[in-house]
Amino acid sequence: MPHLQNILVGVDLHHGDRIASSNIGAESKAAVDEAIQLALVSGGAITFCSVLELTAQSQSLIEKDHENILKTVEDYASITLSELVESANAQGIAAESRIRFGAAWEELSKESAEGKYDVVLVGTRSRTRAATLLFGSTVQKLMRFAPCPVWVAKPSEVREIREVAVATDLSDACLPAIKVAAAISRQINAKLYVLHVLETGDLRYLAIAGVAEEELRDTEAQLRINAVQKLKEQLSQVNLSGLQNGVHSEVLMGDPDTTIPQFVLERQVDLLVIGTHGRGLVSGLLLGNTAARILPSLRASLVAVKPAGYVSPYAKPVR
Repeated sequence: MPHLQNILVGVDLHHGDRIASSNIGAESKAAVDEAIQLALVSGGAITFCSVLELTAQSQSLIEKDHENILKTVEDYASITLSELVESANAQGIAAESRIRFGAAWEELSKESAEGKYDVVLVGTRSRTRAATLLFGSTVQKLMRFAPCPVWVAKPSEVREIREVAVATDLSDACLPAIKVAAAISRQINAKLYVLHVLETGDLRYLAIAGVAEEELRDTEAQLRINAVQKLKEQLSQVNLSGLQNGVHSEVLMGDPDTTIPQFVLERQVDLLVIGTHGRGLVSGLLLGNTAARILPSLRASLVAVKPAGYVSPYAKPVR
């Protein structure tokens, strides 16, 4: 993803029991605002896409009066999306809209594949909601199935992006995430942090087993030295030229689920990039389970990146 030129934004128009309304919620507004900021600095174009999910009751009503009800629903959605397009156009951004029917995560995955977008941008619930609500949600499934990076905006965390961080477990699967983070940082002139977290579980176990404190310190020091060297080797495979604020690599100790959000908070990072597949994980799950777990408490937006060679089940086969 050398440039963020083709931006897809998911806009949720559901409101209560209404299939489509003229209001967008805080989550979608966050996604729209972040997309506008991104398009302004990248010179990219935006497609606003609303997926209208029909309940069984809605489908029954449409079957009885298909033409009138469906037209009314589409009219409501079209009016709202047209206003978003006009607002973007007024700011010098090329924009258009799409309306699809079905499950939001599936239709956005299909649209992102068919339109060959560079990124799909969606909003998510605020950090005050329970983490378990994210499991199986539109965001979670988009992270798994959309062919392009998924940018998740949070209503309380949309701001000018000046600090970008990317987390790596030092495996090759994380290289695409580092490359995306570097491309974003270059494009918006942000400072880039590259993070690796050394998990301390084994050291705690050795301490409980009675290993001497001095030996534990030596082991920890050697693990850090090895990690720093591997991180340098990984960064040597990434084009880091043109990053005016430089690259700052960090090897941290602790549990990734708590250490990464804490780093983001302390350094006032505005955007975290993470790979969706990591070393030793079953295909289709997330390092990314890390991404999903930390998202509710993360004080930043998040970009989830697929590994090299990932093929979405919704991508059309090449003939």
